[in-house]
This record gives sequence, structure tokens and C-alpha cells, in this order.
Amino acid sequence: MKFALIFQNDTAAFLPELFLAISLLVVLLHGSFLGVSAASLYTYLTPSIVRLTSTILFLSLLLVLNNPVESQTLWNALFVTDHLAIWAKFLVFIGLIFCVSVSEAYMFSARFRAYEIFVFIIGIGLSLCLLISSYDLLSIYLSMEFLSLIFYVLASWKKNSYFSAEAGLKYFILGSVASLFFLFGASLIYFTMGTTNLGALALLTENLVPSSPFMYLGLICVVSALLFKLGAAPYHMWIADVYEGAPTLISFIFAVVPKFSIFVVVSRLVFTSFWSFFPSLWEDFFCVCGLLSLSIGCLCGLGETKIKRLLAFSSVGHVGFLCLGLASGSIEGIQAVLFYLLIYMLTAAFLWVFVLHLDVDSTSNKTLLTFADVIGLARSNPLLGIFIILMIFSLAGIPPLGGFFAKLNIFVSLVDASFYLLAIFAVLTSVISAFYYVRLIKIFYFEKNENWFFFSPLSKGSAIVLVLTALTVCFFMCSPNLFYLLTYKIGLGLLV
Repeated sequence: MKFALIFQNDTAAFLPELFLAISLLVVLLHGSFLGVSAASLYTYLTPSIVRLTSTILFLSLLLVLNNPVESQTLWNALFVTDHLAIWAKFLVFIGLIFCVSVSEAYMFSARFRAYEIFVFIIGIGLSLCLLISSYDLLSIYLSMEFLSLIFYVLASWKKNSYFSAEAGLKYFILGSVASLFFLFGASLIYFTMGTTNLGALALLTENLVPSSPFMYLGLICVVSALLFKLGAAPYHMWIADVYEGAPTLISFIFAVVPKFSIFVVVSRLVFTSFWSFFPSLWEDFFCVCGLLSLSIGCLCGLGETKIKRLLAFSSVGHVGFLCLGLASGSIEGIQAVLFYLLIYMLTAAFLWVFVLHLDVDSTSNKTLLTFADVIGLARSNPLLGIFIILMIFSLAGIPPLGGFFAKLNIFVSLVDASFYLLAIFAVLTSVISAFYYVRLIKIFYFEKNENWFFFSPLSKGSAIVLVLTALTVCFFMCSPNLFYLLTYKIGLGLLV
């Protein structure tokens, strides 16, 4: 009885995670029992599983927003719940609902009969929720491994594709190296400080001026492993090949869903546990990562002719902006990073849904989508063409779209922190990277196709996702205060 009372709050705060864990088993059993009859009748399980998974994710989202426990450590300080965790989980579930909404038409055209992909999607939601709430290096590691194992399987989902096999193998090998780095770094931190709890480390390092080189090496290893998952340079080697080789639906999940969660963990480490190391370590570290990511993102994308590889290198450049925002070390910097993540997630979701639609339309046996596949879209569907142009302009940072204000916030935080040269370099790389965005627009509107072109209508799920994301980004300037206040509140929750 006493035990139950002690952990009563912990259980109440963990209801979304418990609900997801039980739902994962329910979907698995539902597919197992109905799979035999579906195979004998030559029918797809996908429609019923899509509805079930969407309901589960929506109910989980409601549980997250109505969490009765506001700010508290849970389960012997292994996990924590606060405003940052609640809003990060909210965005994760929004991203996963987008993925499930657009999955049915793609799975039908790609002949994916396996219902297990939705079990993995629920598993991604569970692992990301655990990762966001993690308040100990060990719980961060276990949650990250849970997520990574799912991603390794999903990357190599197309069994008859060499590209998919290469993507899964490359992601597995490099991801294993990143996990080794994280464990090695965590062991060095434990060796130096005697604890792996983030709250205890914050107290121990609060007034710590002289520090062991083992501590610096451990911190670099831990944060490098997290930046690997984001695809920040110089840990970006896997990202283009994995995005290109994995099925397009899986690339969509990789690109949109996990970024916010991993940045939450990085922010907790940097701004909560090891804030005293900012002048001596974090400024230089994030500046180097940001500069490398911006350089590689803008230069490597210039010669690309494949859409998925271009979006991969584009994401490397955007992660560079996020690293520079962290390097400023101020509340404005954190707000700028969170705001940038929000706008980038919506823009990336729109563009990846469009790529998914192209992949569904692809009647040829090509496994890789090139720029030639989008010729004629603007004439076939002018309204969709206009919105795609606007979203590409948003990625490039053209005013008055949401992407411009996101980049402007990063520039302002850099100038406030007196990083004038970094701000100038970021502007220059942004201008260079605008070239390959403009080239896409030229192909859309001014290239002529020698063959007949036809683009089928969008599915209902895809249309809803495209409308929601496009209106949010394109009409952001009508009511920007909501986004600014939300990100400012989340950033304050991290620093308090």
C-alpha cells in the first residue's frame, strides 16, 4: 500500500507512455489474429490498422495535454515531466499522426502488406516520449537504443531493394558506433562525478571551475552521439544514403518526427546539467558543428539531382542553424531554436508528403526520384504547385513566410551574443543554398517534358496534412504571437 502511494504521482504522469505500451500489444495482437483471414481473402489489413493507430495516437496526445502532474521528477529521478516535455511530446504525436494519415495510399501502391509497420510507428512514439522525459544518462541511452533499433529495421524494409539494404546496413553500423560513443562518454562522466543523474550533475557542476579532461571528453562523446541522430556535420555521413535508400514513408518519419525530441535532450544536457561549461566548451563545440553543417548543407546540395538526397543535405544545413542558435547560450537563442524546429518540422512535413505523392504516382520501375519527375506538376495541378513554391521559399528564408522569421530569430540571437562573423557566414550560406531551391522552381515552371505527364489526385489524408502545414507556414505572419509566446514559455521552462 505504501509503495502504491509513493509512486501514485509517477504512474499518473506516465499514463501516455503506459497507454502506448499497452496499445502496441493490442495492435500487434489485432494484426496477428486478423492476418490469416486477410491473407486468405486477399484483402488489406492496412485501412483498419490505420484507423486504429490514428485513434491511439490521438488519445495519447490528449493524455499528454491533460497530464495532472505539472513539473516533477519521476521514478527515482530517472524521468522528469515539465512544460518542455509536454509540448515536445505534443509535436511528436502531431508528426506521427501526419505520417499515419499519408501512409495508406503509399503502402497500397508500394505493396506493403505488413501491418507491423504501424506497430513500429507506435513504438517510435513510445521511445520518443521516454527520450523526452529522460533525466538520467542511462534512461537517455536506453530510450535512444529503443528508437534506433526500430529505425534500423524500418530503413531496410524493402527486402528486394539493394538501396534499402544498403541504407539499413549503413545506418546500423554507424548508429552502433554512435551508441558506443554515448556509452563511453557516459562512463567517463560517471568516473569523474560519481553520478549519471542530470539533476545531480547540475548541482555538482554549478560552481565547478577547474575540470578534468575526462569530463570534457565524456561530454563531447555524449553530445556527438546525439548530434549523429540529427545528422549534424561532421556526423552526417549516413543521412543522404539512408534518406535515399529507405522507403519514402520511412524517410518522412526520419526527417520530421525525431528532431525536436533529440534537441530537447541536447538542451537539457547543455542548459540544465552542464551550464557552467558553456564558456569553456559548448560555445566552441556548437559553433564548429554549426559552421560545418552549414557549409556541407549548402555546398553538397548544389550538385544533387535526386529529390530525397537534396532534402537530406538541406536538413544538414538547417541543423547547422539550430547548432548556432544553441551556441548563443541565451534564452533568446533557445527560443529561436525551438521556433526554428517548429517551422522546419511543418515545412519538411509538407515537402515529404509531396515526395510521397510523387512516389505513389511513379508508374516506372525507377527506385529513385529525380527532378525530372516533377516536370509538369505546376501545369497539371496549379494550386499544389503554388503552395510547393511557397514552402520551398520558406525553406530558403524568403520573407514574409515562416522560414524567414525562423532564420531571423537565429541571426538576432547570434548578434545579441556578439557572434557577428558567425551571423554573416550564416547569411552567406543561406544565400548560396537558395540556388538549389530556385533551381527546383525553375524545373517546376519552365522545363518542358517531352512525354505526357499525369498526376493522380491526392488522397484525403495527404490533402489534409498539406493544407494544415501550408496554411500554418504561409499565413504565419497573420498571428505570429502565438508561436513566439509558446516557444518563449517552453524555453523559460528549460532554464528555470
